[in-house]
Amino acid sequence: MKRIAILLAVVLLPVAVSAQEASLADAPSVRHQKLIRGGRHELTPAFGVTINQKYNTDLLFQLSYEYHFYDFFSAGLEIGYAGVGFRTGQGKIIGKMVDEYAQSSQNPTDAKFGRSGLGLLALAKVSFVPLAGKIVLGGKHLGYADIHLTAGVGFGTVSYYDWDNPPGSSSVAAMVGGGVRFFPIELIGLTFDVRDYMVLRKLSSTDKKAELSQNPTFIFGVSFFLPEVKRGR
Repeated sequence: MKRIAILLAVVLLPVAVSAQEASLADAPSVRHQKLIRGGRHELTPAFGVTINQKYNTDLLFQLSYEYHFYDFFSAGLEIGYAGVGFRTGQGKIIGKMVDEYAQSSQNPTDAKFGRSGLGLLALAKVSFVPLAGKIVLGGKHLGYADIHLTAGVGFGTVSYYDWDNPPGSSSVAAMVGGGVRFFPIELIGLTFDVRDYMVLRKLSSTDKKAELSQNPTFIFGVSFFLPEVKRGR
């Protein structure tokens, strides 16, 4: 009987090891993955500020909605208003020079430095999440995070400051960007994005014609996710 048991062990042990290796090879690379976006509605109030602008810096107040069809893909709408602008350093220098000229001129109302900024923005957009996962530091789970890319197209207006005869304010608008979203808890995310809003406008009253302007914007928002709706079979 011992000989039979030893013989069976010698024959069956490689088979068991081979079966275990096959099952591990066929297993998914990530087990019990937590899907925190797929099937959920996302509502995000946000605040932004344009960066690296020539004459005018805009403050952007925004509200966006997205539906996540999958954990990696969503589509939605965003509406923002950036009609609050102030002069950049270069804009202040040129404005001061123009003001000094106006004070020495016989007709000071003829001398004004007009600048422009973003106004109302309404866009349809799509977003992709190429990378997502949990954050672990020192063996402690701190939350989830993702890296996302977004693009959109829609309608925009231009705000004009200190113009005697401002041109038309309507423009086609486009947007591209990306950022990071951190989930301290499952249904709330903190978003840190950099986006470029492109509209057709004159940057200042010295420009001869309107051109496509780039408006890089840093945006911080708080995303609220509605729980996924469970559908019956």
